[in-house]
Amino acid sequence: MSDSQVPTHRSIRRRRGVRASAAIVAGVLLATSCAARNKTEAADSEESDTTQTTQAAQGEQAGFGDLESPCGEGDYTVDADEAKGSTDTLRLGVANDRSSQIRPGLNKELWDTSVAFAEWCNAQGGIGGLEIELVDLDGKLLEVESAMAKACQSVFMMVGGGFVQDNLEFSGRPDSDFHLCGLADVPGFSATPEKGDSNGQIQPIPHPSSSAPGLWFRNFAELHPDEAESMAVIWGDLPVLAAVRNQAEAVIEANGAEVAARPSYPATGLPDWAPLAVELIRSGAGSFHWVGEPNNAGSFVKALREQGWEGYPVLETNVYDQVYVDSAGVENAEGTIVRSVFHPFEEADEWPAVAQYLEILEANVEDPKVALLGMQSFSSWMLFATAANDCAESNEGTLTRACILIAADAIDEWTAGGLHAPTDPGPEGGPSPQCSMLVVVNSDGEFERLHPELGGDDDDGDGFVCDEDSVVEVPANAGLGAIGEDQPI
Repeated sequence: MSDSQVPTHRSIRRRRGVRASAAIVAGVLLATSCAARNKTEAADSEESDTTQTTQAAQGEQAGFGDLESPCGEGDYTVDADEAKGSTDTLRLGVANDRSSQIRPGLNKELWDTSVAFAEWCNAQGGIGGLEIELVDLDGKLLEVESAMAKACQSVFMMVGGGFVQDNLEFSGRPDSDFHLCGLADVPGFSATPEKGDSNGQIQPIPHPSSSAPGLWFRNFAELHPDEAESMAVIWGDLPVLAAVRNQAEAVIEANGAEVAARPSYPATGLPDWAPLAVELIRSGAGSFHWVGEPNNAGSFVKALREQGWEGYPVLETNVYDQVYVDSAGVENAEGTIVRSVFHPFEEADEWPAVAQYLEILEANVEDPKVALLGMQSFSSWMLFATAANDCAESNEGTLTRACILIAADAIDEWTAGGLHAPTDPGPEGGPSPQCSMLVVVNSDGEFERLHPELGGDDDDGDGFVCDEDSVVEVPANAGLGAIGEDQPI
């Protein structure tokens, strides 16, 4: 496959400096499919590669990344008491807020990825012969309880999604409360401590609120020691974001640095970001950590640069989004650092699973939103399907919520076939990831790897820095999880 055939993120359309081996890896979506190619067909290689790409995107291949496909024919059934419909169909709900009038398209990538996975998997025969039927749980940011009432009435499980206000999943009402109606979830992300530290779920990228990965700050401090000495935390004034603020502050202080300031802003944004920019500058902070949406972050950075601030924005993974660069402007966004546990889209040539994810998304969704949370959603779907197979094997082909959660919890190391750094999925959030990388916005307005250098001394494997002692406890968030009775996990 040529580079032109790899589906593109907006920020990789002007890809530069690709290593010689990268072009080969881009064409190798799966080692098994490439090994099967007849070498005598070199004259028809271009046509063959195009066919290969189409088949991979439609599910006619042996796996995903370095995993065998969890999808295929079979004779599984869904427990009749939990199926919420036919026992021959998997009715799975996808939490999202994409129809929010406040933020239209909010986390649309969760829904787009779920649609793509369902199409890809169903083309192979579903999961053990069970076709996936998606149920749209659009909470519209402010209507989560209504979406949860729909979930309680009509889905077997929730998979691959997330609400920004996911604490509202626990309404206390039997017909709309996650625990009281007996639901289970393999979420694409969690936001609040109520959800992040709750039971009845298994997260592929654990995000407990009572601890936080701290390696990102240590790596930033190694690169920019002066600017790391004093870091501000800027956060959207919502209870849902206060827990993330607490995590950032705990990480900064655990590494011996000063929290220079912790000003908040209205989560819906400000008409004029200059006063907040002046407040940060007066604090003396050489860097800041942002808690909130990428478009607001971009507007804030633009105001900072206009005031002459020359420090470093160090941002959450969700800001790895083209909308940030568009909002800030390329010149203002340059130098922005974003932490991640995912392989960047810009390195799709290096990582077959990333290239394959992009192809599956482009082939099955019209005008999809390409953002990192989409890959996180795909990891959730892969974990769910893998656990469903393990459950069926141990439970005579019958899928139950409890069985799937237990099977997912038994998976101790997970990369979703090579989409991200190794994690340990687990109940009540699971342990925080112990690996990290930093990406940076370059002078062209594109995201690219900053640290570690791929294959360099700090590369502990597949381009990540790892340290099992880097996780920081966050006492301010302890004990906030919504814990339900009668949950298997």
